[in-house]
Amino acid sequence: MRALAILPALALLAACDSAPGVSFADASITLPDDPVDLPEGPGREEVLANCTACHSPSTMLQQPKVPREKWEGIAKKMIETYKAPVDETTIPRIVDYMVFVQEQGEAAQ
Repeated sequence: MRALAILPALALLAACDSAPGVSFADASITLPDDPVDLPEGPGREEVLANCTACHSPSTMLQQPKVPREKWEGIAKKMIETYKAPVDETTIPRIVDYMVFVQEQGEAAQ
């Protein structure tokens, strides 16, 4: 009895066309240049070496003001969660720079 119930389902499956073929094409995009450069300051070299592979200077310079402890947490999150290849010994200098940039931004306003 069970075999008889399966026969119509098998007949329907046999009548189905095979899945359409999928082809993948290479694609490339050209990202726009970021005309903004990071200002001089303590830790700038560490930021350039560790952060600009993923973050543009203009994006880094537009971050909201947060305390030093928050920047430390953000840097650690980049390493632990996003697997950023950042030498953990550079975190204090990166944080110094981000705090410095924020303070400079406040002074300019």
